[in-house]
Amino acid sequence: MKNPEEVQLNFHPRPTETVSIKIPTDTLQSLQKIAAVKDMSVEALLKFYIGQCLRQDLAKQFSGRLMEKNF
Repeated sequence: MKNPEEVQLNFHPRPTETVSIKIPTDTLQSLQKIAAVKDMSVEALLKFYIGQCLRQDLAKQFSGRLMEKNF
């Protein structure tokens, strides 16, 4: 019997592509400090930031389309 408070995360593998970007040295140092505080890699932190902002932008775009259809 599973503990009802236990959370199970299911990840579905998705195709990935490697991207190379240039980041200012001071920005990279800041990312490294934040990643260390959050106990995650810089790559994971960047994926988190990108995903978070992408979801916000997609939500705005979707809501904008809904508004256009209603008028």
